[in-house]
Amino acid sequence: MKRVIGVIALLLPISVAAQQPDYSYVEGGLNIVDPPGRYGSSDTGVLVRGSYALDPNVFVRGGFSSHRFSTRRGGSRVTQDRDLLSAGVGFRFPTEQQALDLYGAADLLYDFGDADDAGFRLEGGGRAVLTPGLDSAAGLRYARLDSHDNVQIFVNSFYEVAPQLSLGGEIAVGDYDEITLGARYSF
Repeated sequence: MKRVIGVIALLLPISVAAQQPDYSYVEGGLNIVDPPGRYGSSDTGVLVRGSYALDPNVFVRGGFSSHRFSTRRGGSRVTQDRDLLSAGVGFRFPTEQQALDLYGAADLLYDFGDADDAGFRLEGGGRAVLTPGLDSAAGLRYARLDSHDNVQIFVNSFYEVAPQLSLGGEIAVGDYDEITLGARYSF
């Protein structure tokens, strides 16, 4: 078993392609969310987010998501709108592997649905171009919104199907479980 792990560890740097991850893109798609019990049932909504590289190591980012959660209160069904805007800044930390970056980002959040509340999100992780055209990321998110702490572990991958256009998605688990399926346009 130790030999297998050793071989995998030696081959991992070879499997990462020579292309750097791109931090200038817009992506969007269907966002399926299973929220904490206080929000009620799952919902399929929309998620649009983007990032723009200001220089090789600094990028700005923003996003919008919209969901309608339904729950029973006092014998009747109540719907809660959760429309969330985000805006923030991130920093890229290149590694010795050209196609592998570590990054961190901080966002301001504003829920202008029924809650009308502000908060923040911190995110950190790694991004890699594993093979030409396959951009993947994994990391951890912490958000404070509506007087609640939310933590997620996420992984996403987008595969280039045409120049500048990729298809893929993201899975995030934690306080909110999410699956996003969509497309990314790089510029």
